[in-house]
Amino acid sequence: MLGSDSWDDYWRNLRLPVEVSKGESLYIDAITDVLDRYLCGDRRLSVLEIGGAPGQYAAYVWRQFGHDVAVLDNSAIGCTKARENFELLGISAPVYEADMFAQPARLFDVVYSLGVIEHVATKMGLVAMIAGHLEHLRPGGLLIVGCPNFRGLNRLFARRLSPSFLAIHNLNVMAASTWDEFEETLDLERLFRGYVGGFEPSMFWRRERDRFSDRVLRRGLFISAKVFGSRRLRVLRKINSGAWSGFLLGVYRSPSSG
Repeated sequence: MLGSDSWDDYWRNLRLPVEVSKGESLYIDAITDVLDRYLCGDRRLSVLEIGGAPGQYAAYVWRQFGHDVAVLDNSAIGCTKARENFELLGISAPVYEADMFAQPARLFDVVYSLGVIEHVATKMGLVAMIAGHLEHLRPGGLLIVGCPNFRGLNRLFARRLSPSFLAIHNLNVMAASTWDEFEETLDLERLFRGYVGGFEPSMFWRRERDRFSDRVLRRGLFISAKVFGSRRLRVLRKINSGAWSGFLLGVYRSPSSG
């Protein structure tokens, strides 16, 4: 799993404020559609995002539903960015600088992460990480986990354009069937599990080398993102598969008692 120093480097030059919103991209629309489906309701919920710096999805949840949001992240700079981001957006939300396996400050109605679990090294590590999520969740609460999908067609592009970035991801975690083990081990009630977003060319914005062929490929993917984002072709993005879709999401009900 990536350490806090790696994430510090990632967040260091981030420009704020940032928040996700509908219409920003079809990829984000697909992810937020799942959040909309399971977080809507009349009751105000407490919602924690793990690995959530700089809080762009937490900002969406707060703005869309009015839930009480919080972020937990192990990056000191990431947490500083999240606090600054919330201040700029006018959101009052706690930011916890801690490892997910540390003693939780409190329990939440909903816990989610959208890009953490793909960095574990083993299948048992995945089970342990999901168990770490549950440590912050009240009994009977809602767990939402998601990760990018770099298998199939996506692997070909990522391996060509950003091989070192691909190397820090566990591709086995991106196979939906791999999730069976933590679902069964932790007695989770599956409410939804599936690939969303269709093929997303904008996932491959990183280009680690300056080869002419890579520049051409990156440009072609950029154009493809525009084409697949057009109104006429949006229906194609609703066709999902582990062979090409950009994101894998699961929604679960935790056991009512330990």
